[in-house]
Amino acid sequence: MTRGWRLTWYQHQSPGAAPRGSLRSRRANRPGLTLLEVLLAMAILLLSLVGIGKLVDFGSDRAVEAKFQASGTRLAHSKLAEVEAGFVAVSSESSGTFEDQEEPEWSWSVSPTPEGTTNLYQVTVRVSRDFKGRVFEVSLTQFIVDPTTLGSAAQAEKPTESTDSGSGSSAGTSTSGSSSSAGTTGGTTP
Repeated sequence: MTRGWRLTWYQHQSPGAAPRGSLRSRRANRPGLTLLEVLLAMAILLLSLVGIGKLVDFGSDRAVEAKFQASGTRLAHSKLAEVEAGFVAVSSESSGTFEDQEEPEWSWSVSPTPEGTTNLYQVTVRVSRDFKGRVFEVSLTQFIVDPTTLGSAAQAEKPTESTDSGSGSSAGTSTSGSSSSAGTTGGTTP
């Protein structure tokens, strides 16, 4: 009868398992993770979160710089238009901030350099601001004729009529060195 009792006892155990009294069999059959596996998974998770956080910071910095590039370019173009219109003197250096355009954190400077031709200047407009301890700058350069020396339509004089005693005269202006017919803009006529 003892033989039958042993068979019954082995039938209740899982196949391939060691006898129930063994400590090794209890660890091997128990489902779950060990402490080492949990710590390793946590370390991997934390390292990946640090990497993802740095990527988010990098992306947001690039987005802010792109916004500053667009704003700085817009402000530099507006200041260059003011120089062309004569609101900012082209004959000397000047600087200031954009408080009138509600952008007081941006500053500007205009640096004209006279060129060989009279009243022609190479004007450089620099717009800058501070961002996280770094200076962000946009610079535009353009050749501009001094707007104070340009005339206006109100200052224009009416052309004078002249008569030439040697040939038939006509009222109006004439061009020297070439002749033109009414209604043509240049080129050859058939």
